[in-house]
Amino acid sequence: MNQIYQEACGLKESLIQWRREIHQHPEVGLDLPRTTAFVCEQLRAMGYEPQIIGGGVVVIADGGNPGKTFLLRGDMDALPMPEKSGLPFASADPNAAHTCGHDIHTAMLLGAAKLLMAHRAEIRGRVKLVFQPGEEVAEGARQMVDAGVLEDPKVDACMGMHTLVATDLPTGTLSTAVGPNLASTDLFTIEVQGKGCHGSRPETGIDTINILCHIHTMLQTITTREKPQKEPVALTIGHISAGSAPNVLPSDGFMRGTIRAFDEDVRNAVKKRLVEVAEGTARTLGGTAKVTFSTGLPAVICAEDVAAPLLEYFRELVGDGGVAIQPSRMASEDFSEFTTRVPGAFVRLSCGSKAEGYTVDAHNPGVIFNEDAIPVGTAAYVYGALRWLEEHPE
Repeated sequence: MNQIYQEACGLKESLIQWRREIHQHPEVGLDLPRTTAFVCEQLRAMGYEPQIIGGGVVVIADGGNPGKTFLLRGDMDALPMPEKSGLPFASADPNAAHTCGHDIHTAMLLGAAKLLMAHRAEIRGRVKLVFQPGEEVAEGARQMVDAGVLEDPKVDACMGMHTLVATDLPTGTLSTAVGPNLASTDLFTIEVQGKGCHGSRPETGIDTINILCHIHTMLQTITTREKPQKEPVALTIGHISAGSAPNVLPSDGFMRGTIRAFDEDVRNAVKKRLVEVAEGTARTLGGTAKVTFSTGLPAVICAEDVAAPLLEYFRELVGDGGVAIQPSRMASEDFSEFTTRVPGAFVRLSCGSKAEGYTVDAHNPGVIFNEDAIPVGTAAYVYGALRWLEEHPE
């Protein structure tokens, strides 16, 4: 067994203890006082001097050897939803739960910090460990970047890791790929203004619901007839609202949705056309439409000079059978705020397959993760960083 992997397995009891402490006390959003204090307490006990940067916690493992800086990121925030797992360490907060596995990410990165401190003389450069808030609100990474997390020392490459559950990959499988990994995302709202009237006299008003329906239909032509056919785009309307009575045409209404893409030019073109289609359709039918965008994230693109070597390092760590090529997904991740600025890779860790009985996916109140995967993630963090720095000297 690989030495780093063996040492990570030796930390399993502590890793699970850390994970369960965080799991029982979930916090949501950008301000995570209890989680941040817990992480800082553990890091100080290991000999680090943690810094608070942009609401997150940062430490640097530095053995004093010349070299580059490799960033490892683990997110800490939970989701605003109940937990119905039935676990003895389930969330104590009825309105928050770690149903996306960020408690596992935090515990794995704490384990990585402990191993890196023990192996700091072997570090050919520096490893910057970043415990990030607010991934679920898509603002935490940007907040930390704006606060200077990629500087002092300047980061040369980065790696993020995320749990997978209820897939075909056995527990402990590591996966990544070169190129497009996760899509961009843009949330939008289209507000339509018509003219209200009684349902018996529609000719005296401007039918807002009719405008919304026509906008919805016309938007489909963007993805079917306008975007490059080899470029994936998902344009989804998830919320439409107008009116409250069956015999009244409402004066206003709105729809909300998302745009997801991998190519930045395609992303911008779709956003532009969405505005033109919405405004033009409303105008044709006698009303007006206003489009606003929020929560925009670029796509996660895995750099070849980071992702390709990591795949080889993971094979050294756990063997060929424990590594898989990760297909692109239209989901989004604010780790893209790092990978658009420095070369990076986003890694997935299976924490239970369907065949093993883990059939409930993440973001579900009943999801359960297999804790046997946690040492694998810790080892992957450490070994990936050490080997990349070793093979990419100044």
